[in-house]
Amino acid sequence: MYLDTRYRVHLEWMFENQPSLVLKLLRKNKLKDHLDDKEKRALKLVMQLRDNRGMTEDEAFEVACQTILAPPDGPAMSDHPPKPLDWRQREAVYKRLEEMGDEEEMHEKEDFQKRHGLI
Repeated sequence: MYLDTRYRVHLEWMFENQPSLVLKLLRKNKLKDHLDDKEKRALKLVMQLRDNRGMTEDEAFEVACQTILAPPDGPAMSDHPPKPLDWRQREAVYKRLEEMGDEEEMHEKEDFQKRHGLI
């Protein structure tokens, strides 16, 4: 699974601001769904800003980052920030997401082959 910029921006923000949520979603196999949802919301906002307000794609992406993907006023900026995930934990999360993406791609390929009578 290729984690694009929007996924990575939000995931890195979560590592610093919502570390316990990252681990909880990962245990429940819901982290990818969460990242998918955030990406969809960010893309929707980018399209709205581009189409309705005439912003460039880059300008709209910056707004989406600030409001959806990586708000600057997250818990990591508070007086009592959460303990962020260390590099080993982060590496394990990325590895698991890659594995989940590979599994998803394999299932999509099998479904395509079945629909088209290739297997």
